[in-house]
Amino acid sequence: MTMNAKKLLYVLLGVIISGLLIWMLFRNINFHELWLALKQADYWWLIPNIAFIVLTMYQRAYRWKFMVAPIKEVKFSKLLAATCVGFMANNVLPLRLGEFARAYSLSSQDKDISKSASLATIFVERMVFDLVALLVIFAAILTFATSVRHHIDSEMIAATKVAVAIAILGIGFIVVLATRPSQVGSLLTRYLFFLPERIKTTIQTIVLKFSRGLEFLKSFRLTGWVAVQTFLIWVFMGISNYFVFKAFNFDIPIDASFVLLVVVSILILTPSTPGFLGVYHYGVVLSLGLYGIGGESALSCAIVLHATQYIVVTAMGFYFLKKEHLSLKQLEHGMDEEIEVLEP
Repeated sequence: MTMNAKKLLYVLLGVIISGLLIWMLFRNINFHELWLALKQADYWWLIPNIAFIVLTMYQRAYRWKFMVAPIKEVKFSKLLAATCVGFMANNVLPLRLGEFARAYSLSSQDKDISKSASLATIFVERMVFDLVALLVIFAAILTFATSVRHHIDSEMIAATKVAVAIAILGIGFIVVLATRPSQVGSLLTRYLFFLPERIKTTIQTIVLKFSRGLEFLKSFRLTGWVAVQTFLIWVFMGISNYFVFKAFNFDIPIDASFVLLVVVSILILTPSTPGFLGVYHYGVVLSLGLYGIGGESALSCAIVLHATQYIVVTAMGFYFLKKEHLSLKQLEHGMDEEIEVLEP
């Protein structure tokens, strides 16, 4: 199967999953009651919600600053622009190319930051720090949120423990890769002895390029500071959800905001359309259902939560895209180059 065929298959799968979930969400909904729920919401509560969404974007860029610090002292404005462009790309482009868009945007602004190093920092940010933060939040919910704990079955708890173990192993591997990239490359090619020499050379080159973006992990101070910033980001995101709950006058504890955060963050990993249509809404409705809120009330909240996030993040992304004198077409064209950036 060619690369284009795989891309098309992924896009079609995403459309099918999003369409199916949207149908499931709306099939038994009374649209008049849904409209009333939306109409009666107190939208003044969206002001602090939007403020926290914007704050989170700034916080992400600030965290990134410490991750690229060993490579170069990059201006915060460039990191903020690249962050916003990347998150916007996930909202409007297929195939979830947002992370590649971030790397492309930063490298186009600062030629001293290679695409591979930038991608490495993004990979560690998303797959290590963010993942661990989510697992810690979920563990805290299981420990302290008695109002929802009895709704979470033993299989989910067991899966969480497995995820924690995998995350710990992943962190260990990333640290070794950061400190001993040559040894890791040699070890990988040794166990992949059956591959052609050209491919083994490619693997070693990829490892060395990738490790450049992991240098901040050699510093305990930088690693600790990135961890602190990560938890602040997820706390801000959880708090932002709670203001939308207030808009709909939901009488539920604040831990519901963080349950929603964890559930939605997991579900949006599922293939879907750009902007996570369907999967995001399904995650919100599923989370609110644990607290006794369902039907039109839950769906109306899901619509507003998603719309607010989508509009604010997309608007910020387009603003910085224009400021960088780039277009969506240029960004899409750059993605093909970006996917090949780790090739020698």
